[in-house]
Amino acid sequence: MRRTEKSFAFWFLVVVSLLFFFLRLPSLAEPYWYGDEGIYQTIALALNRGYTLYSQIWDNKPPLLYYTYALFGGDQFFLRLLSLTFGLASIVLFFRLAVQLFQERKAVIASTLGFTLLFGLPTFEGNIANAENFMLPFSIAAGYLVYLATERAQKQRYLLLAGMLLGIAFLYKIVGIFDFAAFLVFFLIVSLPGQVSFRPLVRAMTDSWRQFAALTAGFVLPFILSIIYFLSKGVLGDYIQATFLSTVWYVGCNNFFLFPQGMLISKLLLLSVIVIGLAVNRDTVSKPVLFICVWFVFSLFNSFFSHRSYTHYLIVLIPSFALVFGMLFCSKTQYKYFLTGGLVVMSYLLFTFFTHWSLTKTVGYYANSVDFLTGQKTLAAYEEFFDPRTPRDSRIVRFILGRAKDEPSMFMWGNAARLYYQTGTLPPSRFTVFYHIQRKGGYELELTDALQKNPPQFIVLMPDVPPFPYPLDDYIHVSTIGGVDIYERVH
Repeated sequence: MRRTEKSFAFWFLVVVSLLFFFLRLPSLAEPYWYGDEGIYQTIALALNRGYTLYSQIWDNKPPLLYYTYALFGGDQFFLRLLSLTFGLASIVLFFRLAVQLFQERKAVIASTLGFTLLFGLPTFEGNIANAENFMLPFSIAAGYLVYLATERAQKQRYLLLAGMLLGIAFLYKIVGIFDFAAFLVFFLIVSLPGQVSFRPLVRAMTDSWRQFAALTAGFVLPFILSIIYFLSKGVLGDYIQATFLSTVWYVGCNNFFLFPQGMLISKLLLLSVIVIGLAVNRDTVSKPVLFICVWFVFSLFNSFFSHRSYTHYLIVLIPSFALVFGMLFCSKTQYKYFLTGGLVVMSYLLFTFFTHWSLTKTVGYYANSVDFLTGQKTLAAYEEFFDPRTPRDSRIVRFILGRAKDEPSMFMWGNAARLYYQTGTLPPSRFTVFYHIQRKGGYELELTDALQKNPPQFIVLMPDVPPFPYPLDDYIHVSTIGGVDIYERVH
């Protein structure tokens, strides 16, 4: 019987891994088109040339994503391949978690297959090498360890390792803190005594404080190491400002409701009410259901944290959503019809808020690859599927490299940071795109000083941003490509 189970697990994982691989395979041949990847690639180029992150080259995410890109030289093929590999690891870890949570094989199959499809398809931008792709296996592995800690001895060892994994996820993107909060809350709820009164509660918390401390210490450790690293570089203030203080502004922009952060506070209150409800009714649900529900509501909060409709924000919701889906296939699941209706309603709400995703485009994504490989589409038509501006940007790159001197230099007034990476150039200031300059009020002076000290050979003016506010006395207009004006320095 045990051998049969092992055989099933092996062959099932082979099948879903192959399915995931082929779903992601076209992503390895995509053109340079995605805005955020262009920023990461440019930062990777700068880091590999000795620049210091945050003080000399800037973005507003924690450091691990940029150093991952730098490790592979910003090469899109290898980074997408790494993302695919992390995805395969996520599937194996998710399967182990599902086996731990569900006693019925059909629930394990349904949830794992659902996870594989949702994460493998480009519908939620899983094809892009974003931070969410790299943090997911760490979060899933941590969830697995936290759940094991509720059933095994040596709880502290499991929880310390889980915390460290969540700390790594946090250094890819700060929303990793919500997975930490979810698993900490789950462990807290299962540690509560049957009858919540003062003495039993104090006794339970006293008995469990070492476990909470282990999980928290593990989570904080990677962050402390990052503080030590950037302190040694002399840029701790830039690190804190970029990754945390700037996030307050970013999150606050779309969360205004009656007052700043009003929407965020409303969502936090709703989350608190649900969590308290789960804690109060913990005896009426099984531990696996409690784990899934707590993780799901925190992941839902995570997806709506900034209240922006970027589709890849849903990637952090996929594991818990797939587990909720798997619950439908458990014969003893209570309120199955209510659960089904809830999933339908939730899917509809997600569909209407995250408007960037499209089932039609998902199908077209694979048709586009097949048409290009079979010669039914030109390279330009293939690139246009991803972004109509992609063929234009390719022409700009060829033009710049064709006219460049020994070591080209360029400043791009716009939001196509990938042009820096593709031409092997770096921006004269630490900002790679216009919206970072615009968002960071007062930094125009920094850009002015950088352009005066290091005047680039080329200035590229994009049409989808405000007019260039600086004089072009030492430059001549040499080309217009798809509405993009290119100037070259004459002195």
